[in-house]
Amino acid sequence: MQLHLYFEREFDNVPDLDSLVQKIARTVNSVFGSSVSRECYNVIVASGELVRQLNRDFRNKDSVTDVLSFPLGDEGEITGEIYICWPRVVSQAGEYGSSLHREFSFLLVHGILHLLGYEHGDEPNPEMRALEEKILERINLGRT
Repeated sequence: MQLHLYFEREFDNVPDLDSLVQKIARTVNSVFGSSVSRECYNVIVASGELVRQLNRDFRNKDSVTDVLSFPLGDEGEITGEIYICWPRVVSQAGEYGSSLHREFSFLLVHGILHLLGYEHGDEPNPEMRALEEKILERINLGRT
């Protein structure tokens, strides 16, 4: 798996995310092995406005959400895109008492798992949640 990090625009108080994103890619590779070797995702740190527009246009939900994942198919070099709403990272980190790195990582891993076929309804999927925590623990960002 490869992850490429992009920013829709500049945001205030963003810590270094490049090395974190690459650490997550390596960890997902170690957890899933060769089954994810062909996956290549763009990770876009986005504004609430862009995320709301995408959520409205592609999911018919006119609201801001924290993370959106879009599969792009196997034809191109990039097989998926993950949009992470930076303002939601900041607000949720404060709400949950976690670091910006931990909240960003949770949302990124959550988006990756969606692109790998894991789904949930209104309630968390226990298997998906266990994988999220396993990956976060391996990068020392598990629940404390």
